Amino acid sequence: MTNPFSKRTLVIIISVVILSMAAAVTLTVMNTDDDDGSAGVHGYSTSAIGHRGLVKILQKLDVPVIVSRGDSATKAKNGLLVIAEPTLTEDAAREKLKKLLQSGTTTLVVLPKWYGQAERGRTWIEDVNFIPVEEIKPMFEVLGIDAEIVRLPMATVFTGQDMVAMPNIREPQLVKSRDISPVIESEGHILLGTVNVEGHEVWLLSDPDVLNNYGLRNPDNARFIVTEIDRMRGGGPVVIDETLHGYAQTPSLLRTLFRFPLVLATMQVLVCALLAVWAAMVRFGPRRGSAPPIGPGKDFLIRNTAALLQYGGHHKHALARYLQLTIGEVRRALHAPTMAPHETVAWLERVRVVRKCKISLRDLELSVEAANTPQRVVEVADEVFRWRMEMTHGIDTRS
Repeated sequence: MTNPFSKRTLVIIISVVILSMAAAVTLTVMNTDDDDGSAGVHGYSTSAIGHRGLVKILQKLDVPVIVSRGDSATKAKNGLLVIAEPTLTEDAAREKLKKLLQSGTTTLVVLPKWYGQAERGRTWIEDVNFIPVEEIKPMFEVLGIDAEIVRLPMATVFTGQDMVAMPNIREPQLVKSRDISPVIESEGHILLGTVNVEGHEVWLLSDPDVLNNYGLRNPDNARFIVTEIDRMRGGGPVVIDETLHGYAQTPSLLRTLFRFPLVLATMQVLVCALLAVWAAMVRFGPRRGSAPPIGPGKDFLIRNTAALLQYGGHHKHALARYLQLTIGEVRRALHAPTMAPHETVAWLERVRVVRKCKISLRDLELSVEAANTPQRVVEVADEVFRWRMEMTHGIDTRS
């Protein structure tokens, strides 16, 4: 069959396929959107109201921290789930928040406060404003509490148990509610408290300025939030949920296989597969020569002769000739005297009786005359061979 592709075309096609597969894997693995350049209030943002600084501080303090894009409650099962300034403008987001709060995981909810816009092409914030209070109320509905937002025009003094540092907030956003148990407060206005959600406590932080990038520039805020998070997590990991900010990501087996450390095993498998394909496609060593039309040795001659005899229908004559040659070999082995053919048969029969051999020469001659199919010829030839072995070596009594 003629190859439909030239060697050059085949190389181009294979190269394009390999490059396409490599590009697909690279885009799947590397597309993490760790920094989208926005001024959003999420763990990837480096703007003033973002939370990237909190992630970096926790990592430098050897606190296990995960910026989660899926299944956040499961990841934070033995630690702390942080839901910072979620966007609840849609019903789907509210339902997702309810499921997270009902998971029974220790959870810290941070109320939203700011919204802003970044300069075009940069991650620095250009303009920032208070988020409308009406957009915070859905949070209270999900928590099942009656609360009021209080925004003070200037910094205030906070009180609470075991405070290692005084939060420093220029325009604090606090909450007033009987449904919240205060932990850190100022004149009845709560900064940090707990809410009972279906039988378990949920921590509520009213002002994100103690943990966003702008607020963490103040050492007191950094000490305060790190200490509180360390108490809440109980030695477990800190999982910062980003699904409510629109960063939900479907789990990908391909992405997992090409990330460290599984990428090492994946590369080993790929190398082995490439070697297997190479061994199957490319020859090793010098080119093997073509087989000669007539093979050397007796094997080719025997096979060819047998094929010709079978094709010509002479297999019965070959069997008769084989019997005569076998009788001659037995005569020589037994040192039989010279005599006529019929006397030779009678002499050999007397020897068979003396040696108590089972196969009769007369029966063999009749079987040779009656053999009329190739299969029967082979069977009779086998009997001739066994007759010779009995006559020359005796009967095998081991069986």
